[in-house]
Amino acid sequence: MQPLFLHPRDIDLSAPHLFWAAPPDAALTDSLAAQGQLTPALVLETDGRPILAAGSRRAAALREIKGRTLCALALPEADPDAPALAPDGGPLPLPLRLGLIYLASNLGRAVTDAMAVAAGRYFAPLAGLDGFLALAGPQLFAPDDRRGRLLARWLALPPALDALLASGHVPLGAGERLAALAPDDLDAFLPLLGAVRWSRGSLSAALAFLTEAARLAGETPAATLARSGLLDLPGRGLSPNDLTAGLLAGLRRLRYPAVTTLEARFTALSRELSRGSRVKIRPSQGFESDCATFEVTVKNRQELSKAAADLAAMAAAPALPRLLAVAQEDVSEEPGDKT
Repeated sequence: MQPLFLHPRDIDLSAPHLFWAAPPDAALTDSLAAQGQLTPALVLETDGRPILAAGSRRAAALREIKGRTLCALALPEADPDAPALAPDGGPLPLPLRLGLIYLASNLGRAVTDAMAVAAGRYFAPLAGLDGFLALAGPQLFAPDDRRGRLLARWLALPPALDALLASGHVPLGAGERLAALAPDDLDAFLPLLGAVRWSRGSLSAALAFLTEAARLAGETPAATLARSGLLDLPGRGLSPNDLTAGLLAGLRRLRYPAVTTLEARFTALSRELSRGSRVKIRPSQGFESDCATFEVTVKNRQELSKAAADLAAMAAAPALPRLLAVAQEDVSEEPGDKT
């Protein structure tokens, strides 16, 4: 490989194959200024100016140091001995070769989900999804890493969502569920995606509540969300945990309005009954029967006697009949609100 010395500003640092390029930090710039460049960059020789294949952070840092040149090793534009072939069996096109060289130069680096997606955004349009996984997958994932399958589903989403993956607001595993939404519905839900850090389970539940509620109402999820008032919730200054809980509770209430109303009534009555005691009261599952479970944990006889007195007081309380018959009160049941 032939060594070259290039002016850093003559190098294109925004080329798409440098998909993990990041600005240099002060430590790198200070090291280059004090000790010089110890590791050469890689460039490909073409008919025009050399193309930077690896070393973008070093090149960017050297731009900040007056009078410094970039030391690089020149690779041939085409490598006849390279075993990698294009998906169609022909020679590897230059864009694919550049991407694979860049990946190889980063071998051993921990690949985050966002980094894998960035690589996929580059390779998939050039080689197709299967070609991307065949060519780049071995450098991105261990053989037993299931992220390759999750990545394939994420790439069906608009690239604008990649920033939410990188920031930790949305997990890679949510790609399939998000991709099932119509574009307008996904756009409507986007403000809530960036409002909290969703787990795969919580986001799956939220989208299930929303889409099922919309189907029962005969409207789009975007229309259901617009009339729910939930889009205003992120602006109320709630803590992240309270906001997540509030969004999930609101979406569940859209899907199960009657059951959530019964739960609220039961909670209020049970608190009234059990105030000052250690008794816990639970309804029947889905309020399918007029009964409740009264539960108490005791450590000694005194606590058991106290619990017995509390239960006797509850038996005489006027709130008990209402609690036991809470499902019989006049509650309008929405279509599909069955458990």
